[in-house]
Amino acid sequence: MAGKRERKRRRPPLLLRLLRGILALALLGGALAFYAFKIEPRWIQTTELEVTAPIEGSLRIVAFGDTHIGMGKDQAEMGDLVGRINAIEPDAVFFLGDLFDNYAAYTGDVEANLAILAGIEAEYKYAVRGNHDVGGGAEFVYPELIAQAGFTLLENTDARLPCGLHIIGAADYIYHTPNLEGLTGEGFDLLLAHEPDLADAVSGVELQLSGHSHGGQVYLPFLVQEFLPGGAQNYIRGRYEKADGGIVYVNRGIGMSMLPVRLFSRPEITILTIHGEE
Repeated sequence: MAGKRERKRRRPPLLLRLLRGILALALLGGALAFYAFKIEPRWIQTTELEVTAPIEGSLRIVAFGDTHIGMGKDQAEMGDLVGRINAIEPDAVFFLGDLFDNYAAYTGDVEANLAILAGIEAEYKYAVRGNHDVGGGAEFVYPELIAQAGFTLLENTDARLPCGLHIIGAADYIYHTPNLEGLTGEGFDLLLAHEPDLADAVSGVELQLSGHSHGGQVYLPFLVQEFLPGGAQNYIRGRYEKADGGIVYVNRGIGMSMLPVRLFSRPEITILTIHGEE
């Protein structure tokens, strides 16, 4: 019995166990930080959304937004994004706003980024304005910038595709006042609105596509509210069904704001397929 007691392993001293625990936590924290700053921001996810509408045939649409060029995103990332979009071979592409993170402070090559985005191959390309396209020195130049990128700006205006799809673009909800009077009505209305919470002030829209929230950007219970901007408190990510039967879909965006970090909220390209009603 004595021999057995002598052979029994001793537990490490408390201080040593504590140091081991601290080291393990430090390693875990370092790995998580590396993932959040270096891996997830570049790990684009493609999601799919399908709806039916009274249009001829079917339509494949790519929706993306919140590129925030200058905040961890630049020409290399825009080139990769355009390649991914073109590989989908969409009929139409919608940009949901926030092109540059802070246009006035950006020191990179504006023209090069716009030329890359102009390489998106689709017959129809529409865009709306986000809050960063108003603030940050971009308010008066954004229409020209987005045109150089190959997109038609919809701002309290609408367009109708030959297949019959009715598209409405709302003005930014933070700095401006969206005015959709006379634009919504009978039939299927597809609303592009940067800030998703506009949905609570709009009725009669069958489908709203928005961005702005970045899906929380850092999607942890104790941090997500710190990263949610005004205008994205009620609709944060993914698909929502409204009481009036309308659908709101919130795209998580490509870029970042405040900090060049994402955690459990991967960048997103949304493929919207609209099937014509038979």
